Amino acid sequence: MSPLDSPSSRTFPSGPVNSEDPVLQGLPSGSYNPSEALHPSAHALVNGSPQCNAGVVSVVLVRYEDSPVGPYDELALSFHGFANPHQKSTSWRITNTYVSSLQSTWNGRKNWNIPKHLARFKFVSSGPNTSSIEVSLLDAEKPFLTASLTDSLLPAIPILPRIITPFVSIVQPPLVSGLPEDLTNDEWLSIAPRYDGWWKLACIRPSEGGHASYGDGVHFPQFKSFWVGVKFMGTLIVPESAQLRTMVE
Repeated sequence: MSPLDSPSSRTFPSGPVNSEDPVLQGLPSGSYNPSEALHPSAHALVNGSPQCNAGVVSVVLVRYEDSPVGPYDELALSFHGFANPHQKSTSWRITNTYVSSLQSTWNGRKNWNIPKHLARFKFVSSGPNTSSIEVSLLDAEKPFLTASLTDSLLPAIPILPRIITPFVSIVQPPLVSGLPEDLTNDEWLSIAPRYDGWWKLACIRPSEGGHASYGDGVHFPQFKSFWVGVKFMGTLIVPESAQLRTMVE
């Protein structure tokens, strides 16, 4: 699969609200975009058990200075502990993603089965090493996610890609979308992103006047953050995805 040359106008099907089982399987409301119609295999039982046994959640905010589709911002939600019908081990799965680029939504959905949706991003410096962020739907006045991000004063350190890569592998289920060529997509895809750069400590806190639990619980989950997170500075390479074919018995 190769990146598409140009985006087109597109509409998403009127899908389920995605706020109850069997879709959530224990995940908080907002883990899936309410307009995303999930593929049946994305929440089907695997060997008689639910796919989701998530123990770790990751909220990732990315500001791409450059990419094949130009600069853009991204907010991604993923969980570790998802089973799939092709592997015995569990893996990370991206369940909800927002980007500021239409081309990125097209490429992400087509090439990696990543459920990307368009959103507006607003960054405002609110203090030394601190920025406030708001992410909103294109036609909404109020943001569905608000947060305050602060860099640590400790220096960043390099971490070799070969140390990180084994722990960040992603498996994505098929997508159902408004694109005719996607309607017959039954492929499960494996992705091995490569991080090459520097890492430092950072923290996220609720922003003044924003959501107390970051998300609105509809378009993004409400959650409590860990006391510290990390900031990555460098190059993120997302290679061509690999289709999973062997079925687990």
